[in-house]
Amino acid sequence: MTQEPQVVDKAFRAILIGLEEVVGRNGVSSLLRQAHLPQYINNYPSSTMERHGHLVQYVAQINRALYDLYGARGSRAILRRLGRSEALSGLAENAAIANAAKLAMHFMPLRTKIKMSLETAAKQVNEQIDTTIKIVDDGQFFYYEDAHCIHCIDWHSETPVCHTLNGFIHGLLAWALGNENFLVEEIECRAKGDAVCRFRITPSA
Repeated sequence: MTQEPQVVDKAFRAILIGLEEVVGRNGVSSLLRQAHLPQYINNYPSSTMERHGHLVQYVAQINRALYDLYGARGSRAILRRLGRSEALSGLAENAAIANAAKLAMHFMPLRTKIKMSLETAAKQVNEQIDTTIKIVDDGQFFYYEDAHCIHCIDWHSETPVCHTLNGFIHGLLAWALGNENFLVEEIECRAKGDAVCRFRITPSA
C-alpha cells in the first residue's frame, strides 16, 4: 500500500506556530475547526523529522479555512505573513547552519546569494514535505517551481492562491540578502490548471 504524502512533524508544527503568531491561539482554534482538523487544537506536533500522519492536504485545508473566515484580501495578507514566519522559524530551528551559510554568502555576488538561498531552501523543503521543488536561473529571473504544491490541493481558482509560499520565499531572501530589493510573483498556479506552481523572482539592480 502506498503511503499518502505527509509533512514531517517539525514542518507542520512550524505552520501552526506561525498561524498562532498571526491570528492568536483562539484564532488558530477557530481555523482548525473550520478546516476540519480539531485534533490539532492545543496539540501541536513535536519538533522532529518524523512523520506522524500530517497529510499534505491538511495545509490546503487550513488555507481554505483562512479564505472562508477572512475573505480573499484578508487571507492573502495573513498567508504571506505566515509564509515569512515559517521561513524565519525554519532558520531559527537550524540557526548554526543558517548563520554559517549567511556568513559564507557575505561576499558573494547578488545572483549567487539568491541561487544558493533558493537551492538550500528547496533541499530542506523536499526533505520535510513530500513534494518536488526545482530552481531555475534563466540569466534574468529566478524561478521556484513546485510540481506538487501542498498549498492549493483540490483548489480551483482564476488567480494564484499560494500566498504562503510567496511569503516563505520573500522571507527567506530578505534574511539572506539583508534587504527587500527584489520581487516575488506567482505566475503559474495548479489551482488555475497550470502544471506547476511557479514563482518568478526578480532581483533589483
